[in-house]
Amino acid sequence: MEATGLSPEVPRRRGVGAGRGVLEGAFALLEGLAGVDEAGLSDLAARAGLPKATAHRLLDQLAGLGAVERRDGRYRMGATVARLGRAWRTHRMVERAAALPLRRLVAVTGGGAAAVAPCAGDMVVIARLPGPADAGIPFPAGAVVPPGSAAHIVVAASGTATRPPVGCSAAEWSRRVGSAREHGVAVQHSEGEVPMCCVVAAVRARSGAVVAAIGVTLLDDRRSGSAADAVRHAARAAGVNLARMPAARRL
Repeated sequence: MEATGLSPEVPRRRGVGAGRGVLEGAFALLEGLAGVDEAGLSDLAARAGLPKATAHRLLDQLAGLGAVERRDGRYRMGATVARLGRAWRTHRMVERAAALPLRRLVAVTGGGAAAVAPCAGDMVVIARLPGPADAGIPFPAGAVVPPGSAAHIVVAASGTATRPPVGCSAAEWSRRVGSAREHGVAVQHSEGEVPMCCVVAAVRARSGAVVAAIGVTLLDDRRSGSAADAVRHAARAAGVNLARMPAARRL
């Protein structure tokens, strides 16, 4: 949940035609839309790494299926994708369990709070609440969190085998994971025009398995220590709420 780019540009695809290539192109366009409210054809084609003619043809097909909406030459995510997203049961349960803990976390820390959950090897934002001192994190619901984030660290600290992200040595990754395991939170600092820090804790199901993570991003990175207790409390509260749901007992 650190403030980095959500969706790096997909390398340009060649020969997008029948079969798997068409599916890859369509999903690349949907990924491009996932990080923005709406976008034009040229922008989406560049994000997906597709020729404009191919992107236009695929967007027409996606619009016909209700996967995207087209208005005044611009595109946005459609109702079909939203409906399919709601069918992700873990997503729905964790979102409900985290709703009140997230609101309390924003009230206590003044930061922007979010809940993320593992999905197909990625960490996906399932809920986000801006705070009074919101850092402007570019992570809308449905966005994929960049590899190596604090959310990935707390999942790795639970015992889930993960490889170090690109640019991070095995020794450094082991140190970060070990620190998260020791303190119950992962703290990640981001340097830039506005220094920020992200504090994240794991949400566990009744079985003890990590099913999500809750975190807060603060504009003042000196507050990470005081925020850690609030984040741990929010994650535990979400876990308790999750355990009360009959449908979550198999998680």
